[in-house]
Amino acid sequence: MSSTALTRGYYPTCDGHQLYWERHGTAGAEPVFFLHGGPGGRSHRHHLEFFDLRRFDVIFFDQRGCGRSMPQNDLCGNTTGLSVEDIDALRQHFGFAKISLLGVSWGSWLAIQYQQRYREALLKTTLVSVFVPFPANVSAYEQSLNDGLSTAADGSAGNRVRDIYQILSEGCPLQQRHAAIQWLEALLQHTGQSIRPGFLEDFVDEEAIRAIRLELHYHLHRYYFTPADEGLTLDDNTLLIQGIRDVFGMSSVRWLRQRMSIRCRLLHAGHNAFDPATLKAVRQALMRDIEH
Repeated sequence: MSSTALTRGYYPTCDGHQLYWERHGTAGAEPVFFLHGGPGGRSHRHHLEFFDLRRFDVIFFDQRGCGRSMPQNDLCGNTTGLSVEDIDALRQHFGFAKISLLGVSWGSWLAIQYQQRYREALLKTTLVSVFVPFPANVSAYEQSLNDGLSTAADGSAGNRVRDIYQILSEGCPLQQRHAAIQWLEALLQHTGQSIRPGFLEDFVDEEAIRAIRLELHYHLHRYYFTPADEGLTLDDNTLLIQGIRDVFGMSSVRWLRQRMSIRCRLLHAGHNAFDPATLKAVRQALMRDIEH
């Protein structure tokens, strides 16, 4: 196997999206698709920390509407099901008979959904900081965020998450910026993270606003969870890595355990996949052998 230089490009979907992709690592090695978080996130070079590039042929891509994919923040035709179809279209584009998946946070749900449709195309699946959008989990998550939002957009009680989405969709740039900062403050409060004063004012730009709007698009559609998802299964080559301080990740793990036997490694960590303990566990998990 020879090491390859970074290559990148765009993959055109049949419905008008251009998916940005990068390929790293070693040609001929085990192909691994990295599924980033969000919805609305993007792939970054620091995600390479998960991989031993001598051992893997790694495919990054920005999900439709995300990051460098185009059109940016396009909400038309942006669903969980179509994102799953994008994964398989890219698998075929690169000529892989079978692939492994590493899904983090929202990406873990895309990996689970891919497994339901294309199990025969999978080598192994690694799920990190798991998110399953079953109705009770989404409702509890929304309530937590609503509690963290100081006031509704119109000053009244109500669904403040929906208010933030409306401002991000229809407000003027100043209103959008303020709403995005409100949202991120609530999210940081929910996760127990602290940041330096003024960070969000420096961080929030047009890209951040687009990313939050896309995330809320999925949230208000309940992540396209369907009754059929109640009956999903996971194969023997699936491994979960989950921090016990991640409240909604742990509720996702419990939901899965009620339905099937799962292999899960629990860590004293939160939702952050770059926590040193989680990062080490991910690197180890990716090196595991495939069960036959």
